[in-house]
Amino acid sequence: MLKALAQASATGVRPLSTVTARVQLHQVRNATYAATAPTILDINFSDLPRSPRSLPQETRARAILATDGTHFTTEEPTLHMKKKDGNDGSKKSPEEPAKEKKKEPEPAKDVEPNRPKESGLVVAEATLTGGTSLGGSNGGGNNNSNNNNNNNNNNNNDDDHSNNMSSVVSYQAGSYPPLLAIAMKDKPPLPGRPFSINISDPAVKKTIIEICDRREPHFVLFHMKDPEEPDTDIINNRDSVYTIGVHCYVQRYYEDGPYLRILGYPMERCRLEKLTVPSEASPTSSTVATDGSTAPDPVEEEDFPTAYLKTLGVSYAKVSHCKDEPYDPNTTEFRALIEDVKNLLSKMARVIPNKKDTVRDASNLLSSPHKLADFIGSTTSATPKKVQEMLEELNVEARLQKALELFKNELEAYTIAEKTMKELSSRADEAQTKQIVKEYIKGLQKNAGLVEQENSKTRKFDERLKHLKLSEEAMEAYNSEKAKMESQNEHSSELAVSERYLDWLTSIPWGVYSKDRFEVKLAKDILDRDHYGLKEVKERILEFISMGKVSGKVDGKILCLTGPPGTGKTSIAKSIAEALDRRYVRIAMGGIQDVHEVKGHRRTYIGSIPGRIISALKLAKTSNPLMLIDEIDKLDLSRSGGAASAFLEILDPEQNNAFVDNYIDVKVDLSKVLFVCTANYLGNIPAPLRDRMEIIDVSGYTNNEKLEIATRHLVPQAAKKAGLSEKHVSISPAAITRLIEKYCRESGLRNVKKLITRIFSKASLKIVEMLEEKEAPKEKSDVADPAKTETVRAVPKPEDSKQFSDNISLSANDEQEEVKPLEIPTDVKLEITPEVLKDYVGPEIYTRSRVYDIPPPGVATGLSYSTSGNGDALYIESILTHAISSGSGHAGMHVTGHLKDVMKESASIAYSFAKLFLVKEYPENRFFEAADIHIHCPDGAIPKDGPSAGISFTSSLISLALNKALPPTIAMTGEITLTGKVLPVGGLREKILGAKRYGCDTIIFPKDIENELEEIPKEVKEGVKFIPVLWYSEVFDAIFPDVTKEDCNNVWKKEFELLDEKKKKKDSN
Repeated sequence: MLKALAQASATGVRPLSTVTARVQLHQVRNATYAATAPTILDINFSDLPRSPRSLPQETRARAILATDGTHFTTEEPTLHMKKKDGNDGSKKSPEEPAKEKKKEPEPAKDVEPNRPKESGLVVAEATLTGGTSLGGSNGGGNNNSNNNNNNNNNNNNDDDHSNNMSSVVSYQAGSYPPLLAIAMKDKPPLPGRPFSINISDPAVKKTIIEICDRREPHFVLFHMKDPEEPDTDIINNRDSVYTIGVHCYVQRYYEDGPYLRILGYPMERCRLEKLTVPSEASPTSSTVATDGSTAPDPVEEEDFPTAYLKTLGVSYAKVSHCKDEPYDPNTTEFRALIEDVKNLLSKMARVIPNKKDTVRDASNLLSSPHKLADFIGSTTSATPKKVQEMLEELNVEARLQKALELFKNELEAYTIAEKTMKELSSRADEAQTKQIVKEYIKGLQKNAGLVEQENSKTRKFDERLKHLKLSEEAMEAYNSEKAKMESQNEHSSELAVSERYLDWLTSIPWGVYSKDRFEVKLAKDILDRDHYGLKEVKERILEFISMGKVSGKVDGKILCLTGPPGTGKTSIAKSIAEALDRRYVRIAMGGIQDVHEVKGHRRTYIGSIPGRIISALKLAKTSNPLMLIDEIDKLDLSRSGGAASAFLEILDPEQNNAFVDNYIDVKVDLSKVLFVCTANYLGNIPAPLRDRMEIIDVSGYTNNEKLEIATRHLVPQAAKKAGLSEKHVSISPAAITRLIEKYCRESGLRNVKKLITRIFSKASLKIVEMLEEKEAPKEKSDVADPAKTETVRAVPKPEDSKQFSDNISLSANDEQEEVKPLEIPTDVKLEITPEVLKDYVGPEIYTRSRVYDIPPPGVATGLSYSTSGNGDALYIESILTHAISSGSGHAGMHVTGHLKDVMKESASIAYSFAKLFLVKEYPENRFFEAADIHIHCPDGAIPKDGPSAGISFTSSLISLALNKALPPTIAMTGEITLTGKVLPVGGLREKILGAKRYGCDTIIFPKDIENELEEIPKEVKEGVKFIPVLWYSEVFDAIFPDVTKEDCNNVWKKEFELLDEKKKKKDSN
């Protein structure tokens, strides 16, 4: 039973005043206190009688329980006090003997003095009744009144606190109602030693607050068996916790970030009889007996006092009190054991100065061996397993023996550390020595098995490993680096290096795979949704997915999408990833020239990191993503092709299952990764790398395809981005066609998209200006006073620049005020037609379809295929630098126009063949004997190369030699040999599109690539006449169908006659 002793701060009667008294609770006679069992209670009594020993029948007071021993005064809860005999107050409660009044101890010094009064306090309403004498207290009437949160003076009798349970609910001795059951992974508390625990589960947090509000703050705590299990507050499995736990009560609680921090007091050992876990399948709960079987819970059938726990979604348990086995402290063995403890305490007080308080408190408990054992187990650095063994030990002598062993180990560890510190002090300065000793003590405690504390910096890596399946080699590297990290000084520079390595190693998704989805119909729908046209490309992709469905995997395939910029290669890769349900990651290859950017830097370098492949895997979080190697043809090959050689390993299905990054230095399996590359020009990709790829050609779009794509995709996207709709801004098909023909002649749609976005941007400005003009008040014009008009229109200037800065929020936590979109009236509408297009995107760029409407002799139209994948018209111009009759020139040729070596060779070959052709076909035409020829290719800022202009060079020279102009609508492509053979070239589809953009309706091309015409869509070939040729003679017949042999022989006859006369005169002189 509990007795309340009150000491008033005033003895006289003070009407309508407040007298503060401190009530100290002990297990003694004459009183029963129904509360939450704090040790100290401060009460403010109103209208207190002269003698504090004689209380009236009912005294109301306001109080709050200060469980941390701090003095508080508040006006919130009410404490009701009634006499036990329940009479009308005529009798007064018997006075307590004066000797039982105890001097109240001072509050604990380690309590935080600045904690708010409302935080961390348990409010309780209690009834204090006086009664008959019930005899002495069990446990020797311990009157130690130190607060429960003091780590050195918490020696209250366990039975004292267990009896408080009678104030919560009514039960028989040794029997408890079901209590909240909480799991704990850390070191379990022992009776008599306060502890703290963080609660993260929302249901348990809510329950803790609920039981405290009900003045029933009792719960049971059980230690988890497996330290590798996820940390949880709810016990979901009976076998996951030990049977012996601790019956505790809440001293106080407060919110600590995402946790509810509880300061609790363990009262006694308890045994788990029945466990009820929350059930997700039904609103009721299931009960697990101690044997692990599920059976109907008899507790569920009766209305027990804590039945409200059933509705809170937590685990609760039926427990029984565990009593210590009887022992005789007077036996020889027991006295010897106590003597060993005394000697050890004496030695520890001499050796370890900071343990003197602990030694003093333990010495005070020598007369209570069961308390002494628990106290030692709580204060030493024992492992959770060792403490649980002490908790389960009900034999006091055996428990004390285990406590003695823990004390001996701690003293031995300190002795070794002290010796080590002396040896190190001669080799290092004082600060470094302290740090080394600190780390050495940690190592000693860990190696001795005294602690089981994980390194906080490696704990997060261990958590990641639970979800990964590292290879044996990777696991060895992890364990080695982890051990190295844990042994390092926390100020060592190598610590950060090891931590960064473990972070990268555990960020790789080892063994994490997403499930592929091989649905051809869904893939077709996705491709049709995102892309218009590209029939051949879509068929190739569907074939690829179909093969994966048949074989069950898509391993070993390296796709390469090649084509001009803006044709949708990157978006096609995204669509493939969506169709296969794989994660999508992109690696941009532009400008990469160092192999270390691909394979990482070795860890010996400061600031080294893994390469882009490992970084992409970390970003993907799966080991089988779709990895897009974007613009692989832009690899910088100027430095011996190091980066390109790295991709030979990465993109080889036979080698990439053991890819080794220089930083990770562990084999990583890339065989499950689906690599998709993009390129504009295949010629820039090294041949060994190109051989490993499956090429899919994504060619340019026709004007009709551009129109459809712009109408279906680009215009709606731009309108949505601008916050407009078609009812406000409409672009006619004719305007889009004009945009394509006069502003954007490239094969892709990138510039078309930019211009459409610009149209909507300009339209937004026009609409806002229109609305502002309507909303602005009408101003009266005043011609006589222009200054007044100027004043009205002037924008007021702020008086101080701080006016703006004061309104700017400097806090990142402040929410930015959302600006509501402008409501545009339905009558506001802009129509974009070809006539007004220049008001939105400026004047036309391509005003003429051809450079030459009527070309002069010597001008031929060739076709080129740029490295960006675009087809274009290439004009070749040839002129005579001097008249033939002047005789001042030298027969020969020189070329300009930023031509590369291959194209210069092609021009030289064309010159030689043209002379041969003219001599053979028109022997009287002596043009090349005296002609000084200059050949030029316009757009000199653009480098040009390749052999496909061979027949164009030849035609330009022969046109000049015959003084006959070529038809302006004829374009040609093909390589020429010295014998006049026309060889095949590439990029026919793009060249056809380029020829159509420049108004050419006839194309001469090598006959050897005639089969490519069958694969080109009809809409691309529509309106174009194709002339396949094998020899240049066929080209000549096509471009000069009406020439006669006589005209060709006599074209330069008069000029050469004049030249010959000049030569004769010169020779005669």
